[in-house]
Amino acid sequence: MKITFWGTRGSIPAPGPDTVRIGGNTTCLEVSSNKGVRIVVDAGTGVRNLGVAFAKENNPEPVINLLFTHSHWDHLAGFTFFAPACNAAHSISVYGNRMAQEVLRRDIYERHDNRYFPVNMDDLRADIEFHKKVPNPLVIGDVSIGTLNLNHPGNGFAYLFSSDGKRAAFITDNELGLQYEGGNTPAEIEAFCRKVDVLIHDAQFLPSEIDDHRGWGHSTYIEVIDLANKAEVSRVVLTHHAPERNDDDCEVLLEKARKYITDNGYGISCELAVEGQTLIV
Repeated sequence: MKITFWGTRGSIPAPGPDTVRIGGNTTCLEVSSNKGVRIVVDAGTGVRNLGVAFAKENNPEPVINLLFTHSHWDHLAGFTFFAPACNAAHSISVYGNRMAQEVLRRDIYERHDNRYFPVNMDDLRADIEFHKKVPNPLVIGDVSIGTLNLNHPGNGFAYLFSSDGKRAAFITDNELGLQYEGGNTPAEIEAFCRKVDVLIHDAQFLPSEIDDHRGWGHSTYIEVIDLANKAEVSRVVLTHHAPERNDDDCEVLLEKARKYITDNGYGISCELAVEGQTLIV
């Protein structure tokens, strides 16, 4: 299984010379199985580059599976720039958070209104199918996908991808230090992550920042690493980087996270999600 990051920034795109190493596009992830199944998670601004890559392929996959974690705009804003959505040769199966699907369908796909953006359903020529319910697990080809509710305003889904004996958890926009109505409990998220091969988790805020941002739906590297330790996870990838954090700031955060691991004697490797990077799981 391969995981490619097409966007790793949180809240709003942060392009410019200070974010060229880590990336400035908002959340988009591609999961590829060893048998060729490809799944896209979220359509932040990073999905535009993924669409460009699809368009350059000699034999592009006609069916695209798109999963949404939640409905916030930084995870949807790239959809109208996603080239396959404008190509009648493609079909797109949309799964995930119901509110995100409603926003996409009502405010983008079915909108005949160019006050906000000139694209309407006449331009989106792909056959787009919305699936109101998400089985748990959802099985697409040789990939089994488990879900867990997020601790985030408006809730949403975390995803657990399993294929060929490997497992990867993708949990963005999840506040580990606060219990939301309808969100996951500490015991549930620990069980969800237990012994996965890689845990990719939101770590938007520093420990020194979190008290001023409780209720925003995000976590710190300390909370993520402690979760990994409890769940016996040995590889952690931190994502959803704060838009005001430049490349150097992100690398300082990583250094602090690794020091925390060393100081506590945890057997965990830790890295940053970097736009354009592919993980082999």
